Amino acid sequence: MAIEVKNGRAQDVLPGLGAFAEAFNPTRTLLVGGDGISLDEFLARPVEDWLKA
Repeated sequence: MAIEVKNGRAQDVLPGLGAFAEAFNPTRTLLVGGDGISLDEFLARPVEDWLKA
């Protein structure tokens, strides 16, 4: 699993997340903050919810 956290609006290109996905082929990727999942939503749900593929 890959999780990238942004403190502002997401860029069109996510080089860190893309490089990780290419190198390790995670079953799931999450973008928290920016244009992804809100930080409040991410922190409000149990970690088990995010680990489900």
